[in-house]
This record gives sequence, structure tokens and C-alpha cells, in this order.
Amino acid sequence: MNKLFRASNVVLLLLCAMYFITYLDRVNVSTAAAGFSKDFGLSKTQIGLVFSAFAYPYLVFQIIGGWVSDRFGSRRTLIVCGLIWASATVLTGLAGGLVSMLAARVLLGLGEGATFPAATAAMSRWIAAERRGFAQGITHAAARVGNAAAPAAIVAVMAAYGWRDSFYVCAAISFAWVGLWALSFTEDPAAHPRITAEELKDLPVARKVRVPVPWGPLFKRMAPVTIVYFCYGWTLWLFLSWIPQYFLHSYDLNLAKSALFASSVFLAGVIGDTLGGIVTDKLF
Repeated sequence: MNKLFRASNVVLLLLCAMYFITYLDRVNVSTAAAGFSKDFGLSKTQIGLVFSAFAYPYLVFQIIGGWVSDRFGSRRTLIVCGLIWASATVLTGLAGGLVSMLAARVLLGLGEGATFPAATAAMSRWIAAERRGFAQGITHAAARVGNAAAPAAIVAVMAAYGWRDSFYVCAAISFAWVGLWALSFTEDPAAHPRITAEELKDLPVARKVRVPVPWGPLFKRMAPVTIVYFCYGWTLWLFLSWIPQYFLHSYDLNLAKSALFASSVFLAGVIGDTLGGIVTDKLF
């Protein structure tokens, strides 16, 4: 079998697609704001509330998402999460004002909150230890591709059909991914119909016994990473939420040109994330 199409690579490709779609679904609102803010007569503060509504439930479900994935498995967790976030994207397109838009964004945060912990759990079983840095880098690079693709793609759909249809298109892509994930992923790599003995040999062996978690040393070790990630998240979300609006209003660009500049910012992240994963594997 061609190594490129090994079962583990297909799983990694599906996870890359998930990262791409989730970021496409969460940042499309930044570009679409040029349309719905006029329709609903929203102020900049109200637009900011729409952007922020996603983050609060997302925060909570990021914390418990790992437990949910351990309890119910990555397959079921991501199927349910995918159905929720795809439905929330549809409801965003159906929104009739500020309140319904906020509700749809809260639902999107609920759906996407557990996705990354569940994806990481899947990688821990399906990706060889020496490739995990690359796997993390390439999946996050796919997320940056989603960031970069969103402005141009949303503007194209908005120009042809309107801002509501841009959410319907994103929702259709999300539902399609859920179907592919349900058909292609198995919790245990050994149960996959296309797995080979050679491939299984490279994958980590599943633990049969639960090991007590050393919470004290774990928190101490994770504290620097948590601080770095907080700073990264603060900067990232500023760019994700406001870059399209910044280019549109601060430089008096039209919607198409502002989308081009917004996309170029995120394309640089594709290179950074990919190289970061490769360098991590080389170092550790």
C-alpha cells in the first residue's frame, strides 16, 4: 500500500480538514460582519459581542472536552460536536437580529469547544510518537489555511448570493466532514479495516490500566505552556476577529481588497505552524 494513503495518514488528513473547517466556521463571521451589521444596524460594540459570544462556551468546553473524549471516545465526541457546530452555522445564517446571532455563536462555541482535545486524543492513538510534533504543526497549519481562505471565500459567496448563504455553504462542508469522519475513523487503530501490521507496529500501544494523574507536578510543568498559550490566544483572536474589519475601515479598502490583505496575514501562519512542528520533532 502506498505510504501516503496509509490509514494513519488518512486519519491525520481528516483531522487537518476538521481544523480547517472549524476555523473557517468560527472566523467567517468576521468577514460577514460587513453584511449583517448593516442589515441589523449593529454598532462596533455589538459586533464585538457577536465575535466574543463564541469564546465563553468554547473556554468551558475546552476544559471538559478532554474528559468527554476520554469517556465517550474521539469518534462519538467529534460526530456530536460536528453536528452541533454545523447546525450552529446554519442558525447563524438564519439569524434575524443581535439576540439570535449571539445565540447561534454561543452554540458554535459549545460545538467546537471539545473538538481539539478530542482530536489530540485521537492523535495520541493514531500518530507515532516521533511524528506528533509534525501532526500538531500540520493540523494547526490547516487551521491557518482556514483563516486565510475564509475572507476570500466568504466575500465571493457574499458578492454572488449574500452573507447568509456564506454560512449555509460553510455548514454544508461541516456536515460532509461529519459523514466522512463517521465512516472512516475507528477508536482502536487495530480495528480499522485498512490498517496494516507494519503500520500498527509504529503506533503506540494502548494502556490497559489507568495510571493515577500526578496533578501537582503536571500543573507545575504545564504552567509555562499555559501562560504562552494565553498570550498567543489573546493576539490570535484579535487578528481573527478584527483584521478584516481593520483593513476594510481603516484603509478605506473595498470588501474584496480587505479580504486579500486579511488572508495574507494568516498564510504566514501556515509556514510558522508547519515549521514549528517539524523543529519540535527534531529537538525532542
